[in-house]
Order: sequence, then structure tokens, then C-alpha cells
Amino acid sequence: MPAIKPVKWNPPPVTRFEGPFAANDRLAGIEQWRTPGEGPEDVAFDSKGNLYTGLADGRVLRFGPGGGEPNVLFSTGGRPLGIEVDQEDRVIVCDAYRGLMRWSGGEPQVLVDSYQGTDFSITNNASIGSDGSIYFTVSSSRFNLADYKLDIIEHSGTGRLLVHRPDGEVELLVDGVQFANGIALAGDESFAAVSYTHLRAHETE
Repeated sequence: MPAIKPVKWNPPPVTRFEGPFAANDRLAGIEQWRTPGEGPEDVAFDSKGNLYTGLADGRVLRFGPGGGEPNVLFSTGGRPLGIEVDQEDRVIVCDAYRGLMRWSGGEPQVLVDSYQGTDFSITNNASIGSDGSIYFTVSSSRFNLADYKLDIIEHSGTGRLLVHRPDGEVELLVDGVQFANGIALAGDESFAAVSYTHLRAHETE
């Protein structure tokens, strides 16, 4: 494990809890679907209304449109975080330890787990473009998920936003991000919004 080298952080102003941030009870009537294990991090739907999620022990589950008992589809062998389903109903998984993965039956395939010789220490979340490109975040290039607090303490900003093209090419879009986390493409795909720890949301054209 690398030794931490803390970097000073000046926090932004506190957001007021008003407008879109005001308290509300919109989730008061939710229906809970139980998982046979801990740690569902993300969910995604396919074209048939099935819901997918991953567990802390590596299993990826599929619920039918009505809920009920889920089926275990496969195990990543690591820790699935972000889950997406592409246009062909293939399951895309950001596994914290194994990298960006894809499943269409059988064993899941690792699409990419490093960039220019630097391993993905925590592959976190993804969003899929209309052309099949997978935009995804890597939270840290120094610390793995078990040591994620060290990355936050160090605040050295080794997170990244990358894209995996349909032809297999991988491109670095943004680096120097503080623990890059969730990502969402705009409706017209003109930009990607990335959430990350400590600082305000970042946008890239």
C-alpha cells in the first residue's frame, strides 16, 4: 500500500436546503425488494423491465419486472459497483477490483482494467452513449476499495473519466478528479456530469 501524502483542501460554500434541495417525502411510499446478500450499489433496467444489481460478495442479480425472488446471473469475482444495460441487453459492470466488465451469458468479460500501464484501483460507475460507447469513472489510481478512505484523506485527485469505444479503443477524457464516482450523460450527449468527493460536480464536453 502506498504511503499517503495529504493535500490541502478548501471546501466550497455550503448549499442551502431550499428549492430542489428542500426536504420532501416523495420516497415515503416505496416498495422494498430484498436481496439475498448485502451491498447493492446500483440498479439498471433492460428493455423487458428486468432489474439488475450487484452485491458486495460479487454476485449480480436479476429481478423480474414485478420483483419477487431474484436470479443470480453470475459473479464478477470482485465487488460490482456501477451497473448498466446496453442496447443489446448486455450487462455492463464497473467492478471495483476487476475493471470494466460485460456479461451476455456465461462468464463475464473484462473489457479493460488499466490505461497506459496504470491499473484501475477502483472502477466505479458508467453511462452508455447511443453509439455503444461506455463512459466510466475510476475513483483512484493509488488506493483500492478497501483503502478508499486513504484516498479521501490524501486528496491527491487521481480519479479519472474514460470512455471505452465499441471498437475497443479506450480514451482518457478527464484526469485529476477527486474520487470520481457517479456519471450521467446529458440527454443529447453533449456533456457528461460526474459526481466526486469534496468538490462540486464537474462537466466535460
